[in-house]
Amino acid sequence: MTRAYIAAGSAAILWGASFLLTKITLTQLGPMATAALRWGVATLALLAVSSTTAHRRGTLRRALRDDWRTFVGLGLVGVSLFYTLQNLALTYTTSVDVGLIMNDFPILTAVLGVWLLGERFTWRAAGGLALATVGVTLISLGGLTEAGANGPFAPASAHTRLLGNLLALVATLSGALYIVGGKRAVTTYDPLTVTTLAGLFGALMLIPVAVWEGLTLRLSPGVWAALLALALGSGAAANWLWWYAADRLPVSRAGVFLYVTPVVSTILGVAVLGEPLTVATVAGAGFVIGGVTLVQA
Repeated sequence: MTRAYIAAGSAAILWGASFLLTKITLTQLGPMATAALRWGVATLALLAVSSTTAHRRGTLRRALRDDWRTFVGLGLVGVSLFYTLQNLALTYTTSVDVGLIMNDFPILTAVLGVWLLGERFTWRAAGGLALATVGVTLISLGGLTEAGANGPFAPASAHTRLLGNLLALVATLSGALYIVGGKRAVTTYDPLTVTTLAGLFGALMLIPVAVWEGLTLRLSPGVWAALLALALGSGAAANWLWWYAADRLPVSRAGVFLYVTPVVSTILGVAVLGEPLTVATVAGAGFVIGGVTLVQA
């Protein structure tokens, strides 16, 4: 159980680092190209690891033969749709709005886990979710004081802001469906197989959109380094660690660790990008840590 908690926390930390890495890659790539290359490189690495033994190759072939529809669905909702909708949302609304809406990720995951998987929703899990929700909301509202309606991320109009918020909400639901749907997959296949095949189909769906956007491989060494870290760390490793944890924990309990992601992204923003550290951010981080601790206790 301890290893599962460590795996879930590590995945959340790696996902938190992805925001900084994505900002670096977006200096030379479009949002769709970034997503496609991220998952293209991640899938190549995962396929290489999955081919190291005859047993792993056999499992991969069996999963493709017997459950390819499941993995197409996971690639669609958790890779292709999730990243497309999230990136589009950021073009229509503020990053603060998207952050607030993405706070619903663990809650939707927990509710879908109870509804679709029949998992128990304990009072301890509910308390941890409540504390973490307060924490991430405080962090997001702290950012709101820094970027108001006239800030650099202000939308063109109220209508476009509403559209962006709706896209972010659909993206959040898509990601929650990926986590809950993948929970069923890891009861049959190992986490490496699930991560590899979901990433494979997701990347295949993203490539045509990325080519249409203007995909290029002429990148600076620094951007390539960020892209490789994004693909291998925040992509392949993070997703494998998440499915390892999800195979051993109820999604309602594992989902609380997703609240660690915005805390990490905030810390990196302050340390690397020089973004301001508000009282709300510090207080929010405390609530998040308290919520995760309560769930683990």
